[in-house]
Formats: sequence, C-alpha cells, structure tokens
Amino acid sequence: MISYKKIFDKAALEGLEALELYASETRNFSFSLFRGELDSYSISDSASIEARGISNGKIGYATTEKFDSTTPEYLVSRIKQNAELTSSDDPGIIFRGSERYRKKNVFNKKLSQTSPEDKISLMKGFFSAVTAKSDKIQEVEISYEESEETVTLTNSFGLRLSSKVNYAVVFAQAVATDDSGETKSGMMFRVLSDPDEFNTEEAAAEIVNDTIRQFGSGPCDSGKYRCVFSGDAFASLLGPFLRNLSSDEVQKNSSLLAGKIGEKVASSKLTVFEKPLEKNMSFRYFDDEGVATSNKTLIKNGVLQTYLYNLATAAKENRESTGNGYKEGGSAIGVGLRNVFVKPGSLTEEGLFEKAGEGVYITSVSGLHAGMNAQSGNFSLIAQGFMIRDGKLAEPLSLITAAGNLFDMFGQITAVGNNIKIRMNGFFAPSVLVRKISISGK
Repeated sequence: MISYKKIFDKAALEGLEALELYASETRNFSFSLFRGELDSYSISDSASIEARGISNGKIGYATTEKFDSTTPEYLVSRIKQNAELTSSDDPGIIFRGSERYRKKNVFNKKLSQTSPEDKISLMKGFFSAVTAKSDKIQEVEISYEESEETVTLTNSFGLRLSSKVNYAVVFAQAVATDDSGETKSGMMFRVLSDPDEFNTEEAAAEIVNDTIRQFGSGPCDSGKYRCVFSGDAFASLLGPFLRNLSSDEVQKNSSLLAGKIGEKVASSKLTVFEKPLEKNMSFRYFDDEGVATSNKTLIKNGVLQTYLYNLATAAKENRESTGNGYKEGGSAIGVGLRNVFVKPGSLTEEGLFEKAGEGVYITSVSGLHAGMNAQSGNFSLIAQGFMIRDGKLAEPLSLITAAGNLFDMFGQITAVGNNIKIRMNGFFAPSVLVRKISISGK
C-alpha cells in the first residue's frame, strides 16, 4: 500500500475540504474437490483504495487498485472531476469520529495457521463421509473458500480505524439417483472460523438426507395451508422485509413501513435484532463512514423500534447516524445491516410441525428478484418442501409456488423455532410457523 500521507498531502495541496480513504486488503485461499479428488486450487491477494473527498461542498469518489507514485494525483483528480459532475443535493460529509468505539479481536489464528494440506484432508474426509451414507449418492462436489479481510478507514480529521477478520465457507452439492432413475440434488454450506468447528459426520448426514428425501416429489393440491418456513426460506423473506427499515427508503416514500415507528408491523412472536458487535465473521465496530456501530432492537414483539440511518439520511432529519452506512458498490454509501438475529422461540422444528398439524413445510424459495414486488409486498415464489400430515413430515413437494403478501405473512407468524443458525444471507434465522399461505400446485 502507498503511504496514505502522500494522498492526504496531495488533497490538501489541491484544495479538497476533506478526504477519506477506505482501504481493503484481502487474501483468498480456495480449492474444490470433485469425486474426492482435488479439482482446483487457488491463492490470491487483492488490495484497493476507495476514496471520498469534498470539493467545493460536493462529494466526489475515486477507486484504484494501482499503487505507485501516480496514485495520489489520480485519486485527487478523479474526486474533483466526480464532484463537479454530481447532481445530488445531499451534503458532502466526512465523519470526524465517534466518541467511543467497541473494538474486539475476531481474527482466528488457528484458521490462518492450519496448513492447506490439513484443510484439504478435512474436506476429503467429508467427501468420504457423504458417499458412505448412501449408495444412491452418485456425485459430490465440495468447495472450500477462505478469506482474510483487513479494512482500514482513515481521513483528514485524524480518524483511523481498522478491522481484520478471517473465515471459511464450505459448500457442498450432492447428486443422487434412485432405483427408478430419478435424479435429485441437494446442497449445504457452513461458515467456519475454526477448522475444529466442522463436524464431517453431521454435515454429511445433513446433505445426504436433504438430497435423498426429495425422491418422489411433486405438486400438492392448490389451496391455502398452514406453513412452516425453514430458517433458510424465512431468511430469504426477512431480507426484503427489513429493507423497509432503511431511512433512505422512508425518505423516498418507497418504504411500506414509513411512519410506523412504535406501531405493530409484525406478529408479537417476532423480535429482530441487529448485532454488528457480535463476535463472529460479520463483526464490525465501525460502519463504512467511520461511525461506531451498536447492537440494537429493530422489531420488539412485532413493534417497529427504529429506522436505520447513514450520515446523509440522518442529516436530513437533524439526527445522528445509527452506524448503518455501508457501501453499495463503488464508493457510494447506502444503508445496510450486519449480523441480523431473530430471537428464537421455545419449539424445535419438529415442534412446529406438531403445532401445524396439517400443512406444508417450505424448505426453500427462489425467484425473489422477479417474484417479489417491493412496492406492495406481494410475492409469488417458486418453492419446494414437504407436506405436513398429523404433525409430521410426509411426501416431498416440488413444482409449487408460494404466494402471499410479505407484511400479511409476517403478521401471521404464530410460533418461532429454536433452530437458529447463520443462513446464506448472513442472517441468524430460525424456522417459523405461519397461519396461512397460498400454494399453487396441481
């Protein structure tokens, strides 16, 4: 990395009122196995600086992955050009710093120091465990991706913050064929901060069960059903719901929860937190504007507690940022969330099935981009899962569509499970029971 001082000196010389540098350094290690043998192997390093500066009261942006003597001139000139072209009336804000930051060490040395050979051996053991559990399993693909990420934010007011984290993601896909020749595929993933966290037998049982239990699936009769959404399916729907908490969306009058602070917006069974200070892979003690983050309650017993602000949206209402300013591609700052937790209930997933009695269990939904109407909350999504009969899982379902209104659905949550774990979108979400959902089948 080039000396930050040279960039700040150039910015001062060129008359920028303020400058912020957001530097990221990433080291990636990945490999994949196919049929138990090493299929790919990669180690890569990358670094970048995303700069924001104020020129004549306007905010300008610049990004570079090139670090040499020309970098200061390039960044400063691009910021000035960008600021001249901006049409936004939002004030340019470079943050001076919060009064207090709650820094923690979340970098796991054991993950970093475990040899690549040991990690490959662990995944080969996982492959063997998967293939040993059923002779129906025909193919298994396993990928391991590990990242070390360091983010440093510094500005011309003397603020300097840094965060370093490492984690690994294990993703596996299995293909199985039964005696009739029907083929099904299943998948699973795990997020690890320590290799010892990965239980090969448990993970193998999960993916094999997820794959072979799909045999004989088909559509059910169309109708309205009690529905248990798996944690994965619920997390897929929770993301679009929580986007309505963005102050940016509220100020644009595009949030369906505008003007709802202190009002009931979901079932009293639902409580949702944001916990950026939770000690895990998503920990951040500052947001992408340098504002200190804090754990907060978003929804308490169904009642909306707060909207989420970055510096620009907070300034419009003469209030403080909530520490939710995050980059949305490039250097532009939007409003985002980290470490979303749903408060677990007391029932196991099997307990939710028993409480449902008769209905459907949705394990996954897809087509959110096309099937979710952000303006109305109406959705119609491709789904798969199982029938629930007499409080237990029955025949598998496929070729069905789950439809309803997002806000009606969240209001009809009658029970929350205790099977909380991290999901693909970074949410810690359990299974939930919903009073009624429309299913289109046959």
